Amino acid sequence: MMKRNRSWVNLVGTASLLLCMLDGNAVRATSDYVVRADDKLKIKVFQYPELSGDYKVRANGTISIAPIGDIPVTGLSTKEIATQISERFVRSGISDKPGTSVEVLETRPVYVLGDVQKPGEYQFRPGMTVLQVVSLAGGWLRFNDPALMRLDRDSITISGEMRNLVRRYYELTARRARLNAELAMRTDIQFTNDLVLRSQVDPAVRQLIDEERSLLNIHVDALKTQIDSLEQNRGLYEREIDAIKRQIEANKAQSASVERELVEVRGLVKRGLTTLSRLANLERMQAQLEMNEQGFQTLILRSRQNITQADQRIFDLKSQRNAAVTAEVQKVRMDIDDISVRFDTNRSLLVEAKVTVPALVGVSDGAVETKSLVVVRMLDGKTQTIDATESTELLPGDVLRIQRTILPGTLGIGTLEQTSMMTPVGIKQ
Repeated sequence: MMKRNRSWVNLVGTASLLLCMLDGNAVRATSDYVVRADDKLKIKVFQYPELSGDYKVRANGTISIAPIGDIPVTGLSTKEIATQISERFVRSGISDKPGTSVEVLETRPVYVLGDVQKPGEYQFRPGMTVLQVVSLAGGWLRFNDPALMRLDRDSITISGEMRNLVRRYYELTARRARLNAELAMRTDIQFTNDLVLRSQVDPAVRQLIDEERSLLNIHVDALKTQIDSLEQNRGLYEREIDAIKRQIEANKAQSASVERELVEVRGLVKRGLTTLSRLANLERMQAQLEMNEQGFQTLILRSRQNITQADQRIFDLKSQRNAAVTAEVQKVRMDIDDISVRFDTNRSLLVEAKVTVPALVGVSDGAVETKSLVVVRMLDGKTQTIDATESTELLPGDVLRIQRTILPGTLGIGTLEQTSMMTPVGIKQ
């Protein structure tokens, strides 16, 4: 009786396995799929329907079926998992060979980020490639905004703004060269090579250079005129001091003569040989000569004070001019930096208006498109970055990051300094 029962069990198990093999598309589609953590499995144990149901693979890679305990399933195919379950029932003595089927109901999704129409998460399918996921996400990013009709107008506006910035750049560069010449009190200006070369083909730039040279002559001449006037006054005071010194020497000689005469007259007065009035006259003369010398010394001090004031005035004029020119040089430098930033911003906008957006809608003008496809995958708790192609196969939980780049191609928009040398973007009269 026991043998017959076991034969019946074996027959049922064999039939169950056959039914499992014929179960349908899901098993056939996932026969080569390797199960991973967080997958949801549909398990049927045909002899024990109460054990059949949905099982989620735990983080440690196992599932648990009450009578036979935990079963490691990570890295196994559904067929291998079904075999393991059946063998567990046999080893546990519960059944000789139960029929078991395993079907993958749900896996972790794949995620799409970046330049696609519909970024988001999508259900994984075995064998899924990057190109298939892009297709599910609506394809590469495209623009259908009616505002794109304004591209030509925006390009014209931005180009005009860039020409104005280049024109302003010429003006500031020429001004900076002139201010540097003023600081050095030179009568010639050392313009940059690009400005000189530009002036040879652009009358407007040539006019800028001529105007700055005229301004340099005016400012330098005005300062020199003031300094020359002060230096002339200084020379007059120095000559005045020399003249006063000669008068002092003459006054000293006369004072010495009067002193000698006083000595003689005093002796004569003592002997009664001359009058006191003569002595008094000589004493008054001596006092007057002393007063004259004091006056001369006062004049010298006043002249020296005027010389000091002239020197101070010359120093102040130079200092004030240097301070004003230095402040203007700093402002010019800041203005040039500001123009560079604004130019770069407009350059980016022009690239977008003329290249990037038209390329995305299929009307690129010599633009070169590149795609960056990167798969971010978690392996053994560590993040791995993989440079992918359109045919790269994905795994559940993968994150596909897509970035499209439009290179300007033949647009030829350089930096501010480079653009300033280009005739098409230069100053227009």
